[in-house]
Amino acid sequence: MQKNKILLVEDSEIILNIYKTKLVTEKYDVVTARNGMEAIKAVSDHQFDLILLDLMMPVVDGFKVLQVVKSNPKTAKVPIIVFSAKGQPEEIEKAMKLGAEDYLIKSVTKPNDVMEKIRKMLSSHVEYKNVKSYRLAIQDESGDASCLSSDFRLNLFKCRICGTQMYLDMIPDYSHEEPWFTCHFVCPGCHSGQP
Repeated sequence: MQKNKILLVEDSEIILNIYKTKLVTEKYDVVTARNGMEAIKAVSDHQFDLILLDLMMPVVDGFKVLQVVKSNPKTAKVPIIVFSAKGQPEEIEKAMKLGAEDYLIKSVTKPNDVMEKIRKMLSSHVEYKNVKSYRLAIQDESGDASCLSSDFRLNLFKCRICGTQMYLDMIPDYSHEEPWFTCHFVCPGCHSGQP
């Protein structure tokens, strides 16, 4: 089973080492960044399952990292937990508006509580990966359906063997960063697959 990859963004060496050790102990693949610029580079070089993000950092702050990650379609769905010493309501509101899924204040959050939040966040974000396939009915009078039918001789999406309206089976392919599917037509009547 593939490990979840987490980006840990923290400028304090002590805090970085504490959380890196805890994450590695719990079998996560951990990449670290000590400032916002390193974090932005790491996000462009890797595909992460979650980001644990400090806000107060040198070079580029955590708010800018949030903005960059959430404005890129390839990374916008990566859950981000802000973990910061800043606990003012306006800071929390700003982080949440920029797309943070959760906000933890360092002084009142124990390491075990942070780990529990990470586990819950990761489990809620991977539930969709349990989907085996989708089956869609095609309406030949909608959109480009008639073009598709004629271009590929699909007989108005009716089975060549029994004449039943075919469905489009879509099987998720999780090797791509964005939603990706392998599709084929199948007849619910005689269960024949069609190219």
